[in-house]
Formats: sequence, C-alpha cells, structure tokens
Amino acid sequence: MSIDAEEIVQSGGDLVFGKNAVRAIIESLPGNCSMVFLSEKSPPNERERLIETCKKAGIGWQVVRAAVIDKVCPGVRHQGFVARVLSVELMDQASFFQNLAITGGSALVIFVDHVQDPQNLGALARSAEVFGAAGIVIPKRRSALPTSTVMRTSSGAIARVPVVGVVNAVRALREFKEKGFWTVGLDHRAEGVLWECEIPEKTVLVVGSEDRGISRLVRENCDFLVRIPMVGRTGSLNAATAGAIGMYEWNRTVSQDRKSLSKNDSTERKPCRALVDKHRGHG
Repeated sequence: MSIDAEEIVQSGGDLVFGKNAVRAIIESLPGNCSMVFLSEKSPPNERERLIETCKKAGIGWQVVRAAVIDKVCPGVRHQGFVARVLSVELMDQASFFQNLAITGGSALVIFVDHVQDPQNLGALARSAEVFGAAGIVIPKRRSALPTSTVMRTSSGAIARVPVVGVVNAVRALREFKEKGFWTVGLDHRAEGVLWECEIPEKTVLVVGSEDRGISRLVRENCDFLVRIPMVGRTGSLNAATAGAIGMYEWNRTVSQDRKSLSKNDSTERKPCRALVDKHRGHG
C-alpha cells in the first residue's frame, strides 16, 4: 500500500529525519517511535540495516517514493530516512534525582535558561552528550523543546541525555543546591573568568538565552557567575558555543581532580570562593 506525504503529516506525532537521528530514536526511545519511512532511493545497505533495527525494536517501517520524503521534509538533508515519533517525554526533577542517587559521583547538569532557538538547543544537547553531562534542564514555558529540529541538530544526542522539564526555574535551581550542586552561570559581564575558577564536581551549568542571556532571577540564584574571555569585537558567543566551552572546562577540571586524588593529593579545590560567598550570602 502506497502512502503520500499528507498522510504522514496528518497521522500525528513529530517527524525526525536523518540517518543518525532516526537510528538514535529507534535504539534509545523505541516506545516513542511509531513508524519509520525509508526512501526507495536511499542507499540499499543503509536501508537494510535500518530495517533490521526496526524489526528488532518491533517498530513498523515502510519504503516510500523519494518524492514523498522530499515533500515531508522540504529543503533539509533528510538522507532518505524519516521517523514518526510521539513527543519526547520530559523527565520530572524528582525522578532525575533518584537516577543520580543511583549513579553517584561527579555530575554536570546543563540548565538551559529560556533558549528558544531549537538549533541552539540541539547543539547544546550534542555537546552535553559528548562531555558526559548527566542531564539537561529546560523550563516548560518560553523555551525550545525536543522537536525534530533539535533531534536532527543534535544528531540524535537529545535522545541519549535525560531531559528534565521544570515549571519554575528558580525553585529548580534551589532544589539542585539542596542536593549538593553548585550553580554556575555563564555571563559575559561576570567578574570571574571561567578557567581561573575551580569548577565543582557537582555543577549545574546555566546557559542563558540567545538575546538576553541569563534572566535576572536565575542570575541572582547562581552561586557564582563566570565569563569566557573574548578578544574580538562581536561582544558575545551564542548559547550553544558558550555552553560547549563551559562543558569542556568542567570535564577538564574534573579529570584533573581525579588524577590528583589518584596521587593522594589532598589539596582542596575551592570554586571562586569570593564569588561563592557573595552569592550565598557569606559576606
């Protein structure tokens, strides 16, 4: 039975496109994937491998005319692969904390403060997965959510990193503090420099929106703010680039701490103490 583009769109759900993104959905969130469509002109070997993946996951699939895929995903590099998925469920904060309690140890959480560009969110998710972040926190209002654009931009990484949806950003940050996390905000106007501060092992890295940066109330609830030094005249980095630099620095710092501990180095690493005292009200 042939199917046209209108039927695919009207059948409901979000559409994820691209070989890597579709495979990630099938492997990581099979319960959210309701059907996979493959272009008859897609590479035969890749198509057969994806069909086998669908069969193992118990997901329906259908080979369709190339024109159907082009019409469903106009102007994008879909590679001949499209998946129809249900909305990605956002984890609640309590469940996220339960999972963290099981894994223990150091943890990096990316707190996305009203980033509305789905491509920026996708790029942040990709970096978060690369640098081993424990999760991504997104306000449910006035923020980009995990859509097909985010899935594609992240090359499927958003499906491999827990995404927590919160209603009140400030309350969420306070709950992280109660669990022993330090909240570190990236702000180009900040006094402290990112790589001159010791980033704690349990860190919530706050990344602000594209145009306004970190919102006032969120900024006031960060333990300390740091900036990334810049030489050029552009003035600021976009959210995804700044976030990736912050994640790398956390990963580098924590790796160095582990090496120091393995050498019985008992020196305590203190995160920008003057700034922490200022924001937590000790001076």
